[in-house]
Amino acid sequence: MPQPKDYHEQRLRAAIYRRTHAEPGSVNDRIPPQFLSCSDDGKRCTVRYALKPEMRNPMGWLHGGVTGAMLDMGMGLLVYYNAGFALCPTGTMTVNYLRPGRIGGALVVQSEITFQGRKLFHTSARAWMEDDPDRLVATATATYIRVFPAGSNPAAPPDARPNAGQK
Repeated sequence: MPQPKDYHEQRLRAAIYRRTHAEPGSVNDRIPPQFLSCSDDGKRCTVRYALKPEMRNPMGWLHGGVTGAMLDMGMGLLVYYNAGFALCPTGTMTVNYLRPGRIGGALVVQSEITFQGRKLFHTSARAWMEDDPDRLVATATATYIRVFPAGSNPAAPPDARPNAGQK
């Protein structure tokens, strides 16, 4: 049976809310993404981040570490959703900084899952200033690793594993 048109949107919004409110004061809580859109299959998602003065580097531009965190969070939230709300730590991530982000504006991050296996997710992301979508600020690729609880059998179907479906 096909999913309703807004099925992935509603669930991705829930995933974003869940991760940004899970730990008050955490990076996810301090740099909360705002959902903008997603693909019909839930494999691509676009979020927005407000760029605040405390996110600037000594030159007054968006700090590269904050840019990297926003890219990682955008891709990680998409993986979290597609992994059935399982936490999947970042295994590797490469960021390409192309131009500075402007404080006071908003950074838009579009993430996509390019490969999904049993344990690994490969992703890519593109980031641009909301008011200048034709000029990329940064791009990234990353691999996320699904970690299975001790004593579980990752080869078993998801519904046969202990704690399957727990959120």
